[in-house]
Amino acid sequence: MKLKTSQQFYLKRLNKLILFLCLSGLSAKAFSVDEPYGIIESFEKLISIHKTQYSASEKLIVNNIQILSTVSNLKEFWLEENFVRSLLISSDDKYLSLVKDDECKFFSALENNLFKTASGSISSIPISFKDTTGITKKASVPFLDFFNELYKKKCFNNKEFSTLFSLTNVSKTINGIKFSIPKNQKECSVIHNEWLLNSYTPYLCQIHNNLINQNSSSREFYRKKISIFQRTYINNLCSHLNSAELFCKNYLKEDIWNKVINGEAPSYKMSYKCRNLFGDKEVFGKNEEAACAAKFTSTPETCEIKGNRNFPSVFPLQSCDLISQALRNSKLVTDYHDCPGNIDNEMLTNIHRIINHFDATKINSTPFSCSGDTNYSIAKLNFDVKNDEAWPLKICFLNRIENKEECVPYIPGSHPKEDRSEDLVIAKILYLHKGAPRKTTCKIVDSKTYNPIMSEFKLGCFIVYDSESCKNLLCNKKVIWDEKVLTDITFKGKAIYNYYSTTYLSERFSLVSLLNEVKGTQARSIKNLTDLLYFLDKNTGGIIHGVGCAEDLLPEYFYRTSINACHPLPFIIDGHVEKDDYSLLVFRSAIDDIHTPRLIMWHNIFSAVSAYQQLHPLNTWTLDGLKK
Repeated sequence: MKLKTSQQFYLKRLNKLILFLCLSGLSAKAFSVDEPYGIIESFEKLISIHKTQYSASEKLIVNNIQILSTVSNLKEFWLEENFVRSLLISSDDKYLSLVKDDECKFFSALENNLFKTASGSISSIPISFKDTTGITKKASVPFLDFFNELYKKKCFNNKEFSTLFSLTNVSKTINGIKFSIPKNQKECSVIHNEWLLNSYTPYLCQIHNNLINQNSSSREFYRKKISIFQRTYINNLCSHLNSAELFCKNYLKEDIWNKVINGEAPSYKMSYKCRNLFGDKEVFGKNEEAACAAKFTSTPETCEIKGNRNFPSVFPLQSCDLISQALRNSKLVTDYHDCPGNIDNEMLTNIHRIINHFDATKINSTPFSCSGDTNYSIAKLNFDVKNDEAWPLKICFLNRIENKEECVPYIPGSHPKEDRSEDLVIAKILYLHKGAPRKTTCKIVDSKTYNPIMSEFKLGCFIVYDSESCKNLLCNKKVIWDEKVLTDITFKGKAIYNYYSTTYLSERFSLVSLLNEVKGTQARSIKNLTDLLYFLDKNTGGIIHGVGCAEDLLPEYFYRTSINACHPLPFIIDGHVEKDDYSLLVFRSAIDDIHTPRLIMWHNIFSAVSAYQQLHPLNTWTLDGLKK
């Protein structure tokens, strides 16, 4: 049994050895492959005694250290045969497959420490050499000295390659290399073969070895000088030199990450999660996407704890593999990042997402602005139907001209193009009633950031909110102007919404009704799975939304403590995945990270909506398809 499991390994080594016999002066006849089983047995015996033989040979040679440039009458030199044999037996097969019968690439691999002997790493080079008298001798040559002399006689380009990949030039050299991302298997095989033929590859793999070696003195240098995408690509290449299939596997998987890279899916399906994984960047291009995709593919558990940094949502998240399956079949437009954890009312988050889906809105999301963006979406629904008076959030102040309190509506947060924006409303009040300059601006800060000792807070207007007790609309705030707290400016009102109307009289001002009126969406009740799948498949931009009991939708997070316990939770369904003989629905609850959809069964949806219907004042079935 041992013999059979070793056959492939030893035959590979034997084939490589025959290709390199020219380097050691041995005869290939001694290793005929006419009787492979006998050869393998002989090869196993060779392996078993090789270390002993090589050690003895090495001891004899290492004591005879020669500097080639000082050897008189030197005629020729070559690698000592036992040394070559040891390289072929002891080195990693992927590096042996890289050099094939290319002598110069063999030397560049040797120079870049890609090979090893029975003794391990190589510090000096054993050689055989002849002088003008024709006598063959053996010696050990210092590593650098060997290559300096060698490249004077052959493989002249190798010396130039070494210079290009020196620490001084490596960053510029790497940035000048095209790391091609394949789009199909045929193209990938061609790319892999091109790398095997590329003279730069041994030098790239030397970088790879330094990057994966925790003790390498060059590791941090390369990490700083080479981008994540380049490092990931080099790692994949050098790990799979002897397997085009494995090299291609990372690029040709049928996952959403690969589709984004290939332009088959919109970038936002990956970029927001990647930004929060690798750190915010103003520019997030193909290089970063490829590095992110490789990370999500190789370590799918990464997505369970990373990807929603500074945009709080229910935790933990799902694995990258499950998210990929869901996103492949998802059609919700999500070119922004919201923060459900900062929103008091889950209904607002759901409506905000629906609005931005049908408007195909791109929002420059920040952790500071994300809750304000949600408020703005909801406020606009009310203002667009001339429902200003019904808007509950007001800023009140003492109108000294009329000597009475006056209240004006405001939208929480900062929205530069919206006159009702909280900061702009306060600035206008200060200008009209407090004598502030016309160009006064107000900055919204949390109580931890505001520090009156610092010069930046000495002058100007600041809206300071209590970061410990504040969420979104329920927030203790105070207005400070030139270090003085303005106690006569107060924030009043609490936003109370109905997702679906709870009375017939208030039906027009439910969030669902406002959505249909303002955005022109058409709603259709969805009662069963067949109808749901048909609606999603037949309406390109159509999505399903509704409200159900969280205890049925997310039982792993919500537990029933009584028979009728129900926490109403809005949600969106925007796709489905077929698994054997059943369907999984692409689902986002209003407390889920928007870029982390789940796969959920229909019976969870049906149970959740049915349970909520029993408790709804109008016995409303709260599951609708929406389209424009």
